[in-house]
Parts: sequence; structure tokens; C-alpha cells
Amino acid sequence: MLIIISALLLAHTFDNAYKLNQNIKNKNKSTFVDEKMILGIVGSPRKGKLTDQLITRCLEGVESVGVEIEKVYLVDSKIQYFTKQTKCSEELNNLWKQADALVIGAPVYWGGINGLTKDFMDIVEIIDVNGKYGIGISVAGGTGRGLCSALQNIYRFFYHRQIRAIDPTPVSRFNFKEILETIYDSGRRLAELSKERKPFEGDKDRMEYYEKLEYLNYAFLDEMMLLARQLIKISKDKAAFQKAKHEYETAESLIGQGKRQEAIEYAVNTYRMLYFDPPKS
Repeated sequence: MLIIISALLLAHTFDNAYKLNQNIKNKNKSTFVDEKMILGIVGSPRKGKLTDQLITRCLEGVESVGVEIEKVYLVDSKIQYFTKQTKCSEELNNLWKQADALVIGAPVYWGGINGLTKDFMDIVEIIDVNGKYGIGISVAGGTGRGLCSALQNIYRFFYHRQIRAIDPTPVSRFNFKEILETIYDSGRRLAELSKERKPFEGDKDRMEYYEKLEYLNYAFLDEMMLLARQLIKISKDKAAFQKAKHEYETAESLIGQGKRQEAIEYAVNTYRMLYFDPPKS
């Protein structure tokens, strides 16, 4: 009798151990399948500077939600200009494919993104990205000019590659500190959205989506008005503040009346009154 009871207890123990082991395997399998990764791409060749800091901060937001991150400096890879024979490195192609969402940051060179980032966009292998989420950050560290036109470079790339981009982020040194805080929240939002891909149904769906995104229809005057607003926000202690603000309000009123050409002078005046040279490095 004692032997029979012992055998039953032993069988019960083995059965529980087997079930526990299966639960662990299933849990690990589930964790592996559901695991997400967001890729941050630093297009600037200057490590530790503005673009790098913003990508880092955005990825910190991603990590706070419990999503894995990878960060790539394009300057560390052999990025060549596009030809029929040019290929992106296998490492970058694989990271791009594995990523559930993307963050691209690029400095502004003469009104557009820098060549390093553009060359990467031209040669990276794009497979099955429809509906993946993305964020683009343009960084104009000098005069600030070109921050919107460069941002449009990134988002047109996203558009044509069928990436569901969010939170277009134009950055100058005038709003850098503010964006350094808000981009963290953008990273958190990106991480949450990346948990469920939402492919576009077709051209109409994609165009309607992108038409709603801010900054993508900005022309020269709109960009100057944006820079003027950024300067007004940080220049309240300057002697020219009240006069500059009046110039800005005049430009805004003229734009509202459809008199964009007349508004240009007042927008430029606002910018010039409050502009200050960057610190010498």
C-alpha cells in the first residue's frame, strides 16, 4: 500500500513539474514572439551633438514602455551614394527589417537633410514596411532655416515607403531644450503604437493620412513664422521683444487676410530683431 501511494505521489510530482516546464516554455515563446524593437538612426556625423541627443532622448521614452531599442550611427557604416551596384550593409538592412518602428534624425544642410542620411535612404533595402510607425527629426543648429524643408525630406521618404509616420519634429537651437523634453513622450507614443501595425489600404488612405500631418505643407514664409514663434518664446527679456512681437502679429494678420507676400517683410523683421549668434564651439 505504501509503495502504491509513493508511486502516485511521485507521478503527481512529475506531472506538476512537466506542466510548470511547459508553462515556462510557453511564456518564453510568447515573450519572444511579442518582443518589439524600435530602431533609432543618427544621421549626423557628430556624435553627442544635437541630433544624437534627441534620438537618445526619444529612445529613452521608448524604453520606458518596456520596448527594446537599437541605435545606429550612420557615420560608422560605409554609406555610399546610390548606383545600381550599391548595396547597404547587411547589418543595417537586417536591423531595418527587424524594427517594428523607426526614428530618423538628420541635421539640416542648406535647406535639406545631410547627404549621409539621404544616401542611406536611397540604398537601404525596404521590404514589408507598410504600416510600420516612424518619427522624423530635422535639426537646424545654426540659423534654424531649412528645419521644415528638411523635415519634409524625411516624411516624403516615409510616405513613399508606406511608413505610418507620426509627430513630425522640426528642431532649431531656439526650441531644442523644449523638444528634448517632448520627444521623450513621442518615443513613448511610438512604442505603444508599434505594438500593432496598421498598414495603409492604398494611395487614397495614405495621402489622406499624410495631408493631416503638421509642417509638411510649410512654405518659406510658414517656416520663417515658425522660427519667429520659437524666438519670441525665449526672448521675453530682450529690449526688442515688444516691437518684434508686434511685427509678428502684423505678419500673422496679413496671412489671415490672404496677403502672404505683404506678410514676408514683417516675419523677417521679427526673426532679425530676436536672432542671436550661436555660441562659439
